[in-house]
Amino acid sequence: MARSDASTTPGRGRRRPFGAGLALALGGAEILLVQRAGPADLVTADVRYAVPLLMVVCGVLIVGDPRRRRAYAVVGVLASLASWVASDLGGFLLGAALGIVGGALALGRAADPGPPDPRAARPAGPA
Repeated sequence: MARSDASTTPGRGRRRPFGAGLALALGGAEILLVQRAGPADLVTADVRYAVPLLMVVCGVLIVGDPRRRRAYAVVGVLASLASWVASDLGGFLLGAALGIVGGALALGRAADPGPPDPRAARPAGPA
């Protein structure tokens, strides 16, 4: 009987990293809510608003484009770390912690299985 795990289950590796992107976006949103940032404040592009906004954008992009999730996750984790300094201790540490966890989940997600190599199925030796 064949084992059924994430690497052999069809379609399992193609799922979007929704939980990771959601955690990163919620972390940025929490920091913005703690600062009571309104639309007029977000237009000013102050660093204390730009960093959590970058976290939200990275979280959405992780879900929207999972093939480039690693780059977005790295930027999201760096923005989460920068929020400790730029945005009132990262929204009292809760937003920064959510951002770091979301970025780590996106980075730690297993790679999507590629197409099988046709040469690997052939026996090695004289026919």
